[in-house]
Amino acid sequence: MEKFVKLISETQIEFAPTIKGSILNYNLDVETMKADGYKPLVKTEYPTNDRLFKIKYSEDETYVYENIEYLESEESFNAKKKQEKFELECSRITSLINDLDIKRIRAICEPAIKNEATGETWLDYYNSQIIALREELKGLKNNYDK
Repeated sequence: MEKFVKLISETQIEFAPTIKGSILNYNLDVETMKADGYKPLVKTEYPTNDRLFKIKYSEDETYVYENIEYLESEESFNAKKKQEKFELECSRITSLINDLDIKRIRAICEPAIKNEATGETWLDYYNSQIIALREELKGLKNNYDK
């Protein structure tokens, strides 16, 4: 069902009332609404990303249009998303390192062999895992700076 509105300002509209005076279902009488200055609202599709925007309205002789005005440039939005992705990945790697640190403490206190054939201990295994994660984190930070 079409919604009828009056443009109040570029950021505000007034929807046609359901009841006006003694007229019930006023919002269903298209001719009366048009005579009173109400126009059909042409809605816009809202962005599905997190980019900040506000709604502005404009009109012509027939319609009131809903328009999207972005509050940030696409470049700054993309930079913000890249920063958020970077911080999330750094946080994930740091969390994995912290988990392995706890396991290393246990491996120091309770020495045990992980692999009998190679003689690798759990401490050696956790140390190698942490070294790999630190290298990944270092590479991530180096790539982000570029």
